[in-house]
Amino acid sequence: MKEGEKSLDPQLWHACAGGMVQMPSVNTKVFYFPQGHAEHAQSNVDFGDSFRIPPLILCRVGSVKFLADPETDEVFSKITLIPLRNSELENEDSDGFDGNASENSEKPSSFAKTLTQSDANNGGGFSVPRYCAETIFPRLDYSAEPPVQTVIAKDVHGEVIL
Repeated sequence: MKEGEKSLDPQLWHACAGGMVQMPSVNTKVFYFPQGHAEHAQSNVDFGDSFRIPPLILCRVGSVKFLADPETDEVFSKITLIPLRNSELENEDSDGFDGNASENSEKPSSFAKTLTQSDANNGGGFSVPRYCAETIFPRLDYSAEPPVQTVIAKDVHGEVIL
């Protein structure tokens, strides 16, 4: 993998990408549209008349990498596609793309709070509902007075946010 292509946690990636994004699982079948891909290329792609490019190619997903742009933090993915031969097509079950795959996976627990001026002036601490404190955040350290929880926040690249 190239420098800057550190794969992200899939749950974090999906949280950043949004609920409308669905990704195929490894080994599922998908269609690849080469002419549509060429239309989005940065340079002019000419298929020419020397050979016929089919409008779609049935492929198996070989790998899925969840990535984020190091400059903008925009999430994207790299998917390896393996074209299937005609002989492979006849012997395969039709186990196409499962659009509900992400719905079946366990959803991460999350908590969101818009910080207020009083939170900012609280010496670096803020209050959360007890349920969230007990189920989402690290265990409360009762040996400290008052009891505290230390939360380490990381960005999409895994860097600690101070």
